[in-house]
Amino acid sequence: MLTGTAYAPRPRPTDNCPHLDGWTHTAGESRCNRCGTRRFTDYRAVRPHGLPRTITPSARDGAAADRAAARNVAWNVATGTRWTRRRTGS
Repeated sequence: MLTGTAYAPRPRPTDNCPHLDGWTHTAGESRCNRCGTRRFTDYRAVRPHGLPRTITPSARDGAAADRAAARNVAWNVATGTRWTRRRTGS
């Protein structure tokens, strides 16, 4: 049995601050006057202009991916792995 003082991690300042002392607002952020917690108010997703480029695999790459998937499933079935038992109920 252990004796002595129990270890308790120090709480973060934001865990104890009710943010009642007010907020200082600057361009794009607000900051609590008591604990310094920052909240971003002007958030916009960072994304380049325009639509993303569509990538379609070639027929050869698609066929190779299908063969690889079939080979993996066949190997799992043949070796009786846990993956197989979980999916087939064996």
